[in-house]
Amino acid sequence: MLSASPFSGFCDDPTSLPKTVTTGSVGTIPLLAEYDDQDTLLRSVRLGATDDSRSVTLIDRDMRKPGTLREVRYEITPSELIAVIRAHGAELPGENHVNPAHTD
Repeated sequence: MLSASPFSGFCDDPTSLPKTVTTGSVGTIPLLAEYDDQDTLLRSVRLGATDDSRSVTLIDRDMRKPGTLREVRYEITPSELIAVIRAHGAELPGENHVNPAHTD
């Protein structure tokens, strides 16, 4: 006997989907790439989630000095990173307004 899918009835009522909670960070994002005239990568900076998803690592790889690779890693929790951006970033105009058609 087949059991009912947790997604049955989704087309009729999308709010009936099971709720999931995500804690932690996921993925990688490149922030900076520096190339020379021959398109050789000289420096890269990226932000990536750690394997346990509990923190984010900023990885700065510098290959500008011939024959030398320098890699520096900084670690921060997602909540600390959010606090830093909110404290030091500029809020974009109009971004804090909610469209009434999209409220929950």
